[in-house]
Amino acid sequence: MKTMVSSAFLFLIATAHVVADAPSLGDFTTVTNLWYEGHKSNVLAIAEQRLAINSNDLAGLIIRMDYNTAFLNADCFSNDIAAVMSAANIASGAHLNQVKPLLFSSLTNTLEYLSKDFRLNADQLAAERQRGFIPGKPMENEDVLEALHDDGLF
Repeated sequence: MKTMVSSAFLFLIATAHVVADAPSLGDFTTVTNLWYEGHKSNVLAIAEQRLAINSNDLAGLIIRMDYNTAFLNADCFSNDIAAVMSAANIASGAHLNQVKPLLFSSLTNTLEYLSKDFRLNADQLAAERQRGFIPGKPMENEDVLEALHDDGLF
């Protein structure tokens, strides 16, 4: 009996240690503050951690999409938008449901723009990508992330 109690106690200590060392999946305030301060690669790392756990995590998908948009990673645009629209179509919450129509409209307009008008030469693209590093700008879809937060989904 004593061995069983000792084993259980050691298991609890080990579990607490692993949980304490687990990477942070971020929260709304942390993510938006890091972004605003210009630590966008840290924000992308949070998104990738979230997506490694759940590939349909709407917050992670939106964060990754906003990062790729900020740095004009055009090869990712259509896949990011499709993934966000798919996950948002499934997710539900009172606050999220209020912002979904605007999100879908914005993403659809972005896809239409990209298919027609998105033409930059290499120098223009390089210059525009540098703008992604500028701190002090809010995330493109911060309102959707806030809705997810308010619904307890982020």
